[in-house]
Amino acid sequence: MKTFMGIAAAVALAALAVRVAGRQHRLLHLFQLEHYEGARLLLWLRRRSETWAPRELIALGALYAAAVADSGAGLEWVASALLLLSTPIAAIGVADWRRPTVKSLVFTGRAKRLFALALAPSILVALAALLIAILGMSTAALAIVLALGLALLALSPWLLLGANRVLAPVQATINRRYETNARRTLDDVGPLVVGITGSYGKTTTKFCVGEVLAADRPTLVTPESFNSYLGVIRTINERLEQRHEAFVVEMGMFRRGDIQELCELVKPTIGVITAIGPMHLERLGSIDEIAAAKGELLEALPADGHFVTNADDPRCLELASAAHVPVTLFGIDNPSAQVLARNVALEDGHTNFELHLDGPQSPALAIRAKLLGRHNTLNLLAAAALGRALGIDAQRIARGLMSVSAPEHRLAPIHNRAAGIVVIDDAYNSNPAGAAHALEVLREHPAQRRLLVTPGMVELGEQEQDLNRRFGEQAAEVCDLVILVGRSRTAPIRQGLQSAGMDGESVHVVDDIHEATDVLGRLTRSGDVVLFENDLPDTYAEPGKAG
Repeated sequence: MKTFMGIAAAVALAALAVRVAGRQHRLLHLFQLEHYEGARLLLWLRRRSETWAPRELIALGALYAAAVADSGAGLEWVASALLLLSTPIAAIGVADWRRPTVKSLVFTGRAKRLFALALAPSILVALAALLIAILGMSTAALAIVLALGLALLALSPWLLLGANRVLAPVQATINRRYETNARRTLDDVGPLVVGITGSYGKTTTKFCVGEVLAADRPTLVTPESFNSYLGVIRTINERLEQRHEAFVVEMGMFRRGDIQELCELVKPTIGVITAIGPMHLERLGSIDEIAAAKGELLEALPADGHFVTNADDPRCLELASAAHVPVTLFGIDNPSAQVLARNVALEDGHTNFELHLDGPQSPALAIRAKLLGRHNTLNLLAAAALGRALGIDAQRIARGLMSVSAPEHRLAPIHNRAAGIVVIDDAYNSNPAGAAHALEVLREHPAQRRLLVTPGMVELGEQEQDLNRRFGEQAAEVCDLVILVGRSRTAPIRQGLQSAGMDGESVHVVDDIHEATDVLGRLTRSGDVVLFENDLPDTYAEPGKAG
């Protein structure tokens, strides 16, 4: 019996080790998505009631406790149960590892080090159990090892955070080396640096600015959404070359000081702030704090620098009024802007408008842009304003604007001509202004029916429910069918749709984006236009789901 019990316990602990590895993989993925912020990871776990892995602990705790008893007659059921439970426990670990994700875990050097160190205690316990089983030691000793395995499962988040703390000096040393190389490269190349930030529109504006500058001089733009401190450092070290005369840097932030840190690194001469709105309210607490955080870019500009911002945004105007450098304003509605767009119209998958580079009375340039919508016109105007500030020829500015393609998942039109369906992909991110603009694009696009697929908006603090309810009201005015992703999170949107008079049969609620795709496959028909508005990161997947 003792041998059978030892084998059963060893197999059970091996399965538990697989489970711990799966959980650590998932935790590391979430930790990476939260930029390795421990407090954010713990907040996510508390919200989901997953801090202690209750599914397994409740089921296994009593059973493993039974193994503490002597190996006398009558305990065959314990050993058998341990063997029977090993397969589903290991399966949960494998499922966590292979869990469908929106953005997969990237096993960078840092991630590999964290994963190995966080798993080390589990590996040691599994090896100890194997050794005890081979030596034929007491069932009580095996039970103690099993209890340690359960403790490791429960303590997985703290093992990961502990590994992060232990490795912090190593990571700091590596980061300093990369930073030193980046600073040296910047000094050697000496490009004109343009810093771009804003609550929304900064990535698209970055590419617009890049095209306008590239029409005039060799230009490097930070790729994709590389807008963090380490992301910018990586861009400099891997991509900045002697031929580059301009460097366009997107600057993201989660807290006060983030943009200041980026400015101290790259030292921008020109700063562009696209807009200031309720993004990251959950982290920063108020619009005033968001404005102050974005304003760090303006504060960092040198005396011979230049500030470009949105004349249609009151908070941007407030920053401009206190600027210590020359300012160029762009806008659609505010006639005091130097760079303006007039007669904006969406036609045949393009946005057409008249561009005025020196006020409303200046000569107009006809622009036919590949970007969709009024808000993208503002992004294009920001690039035109920067070109004006640098004295770039007007025709080169126009060519640059008309060469910009929509960044991936940012109101990019996808034509399925065989099915007669157009998909407007705005899945990258969402905020109240951006969602309203996307609905405006959907409204203006020729269609037999207009469909919306969305999980709603997040990180809006105390205003989140009200803003999502308002989003539902706006969607009801535009859409014929709505598919909501996430049963709990989208409740305020459903309330807004209902209050605005949308028929309940026109609203479909699904668990995840995969189910939403299946529903679309059944519902869509020729002539439909489908807007995908936002695709939340895995940290916002509802319990039991991803994406």
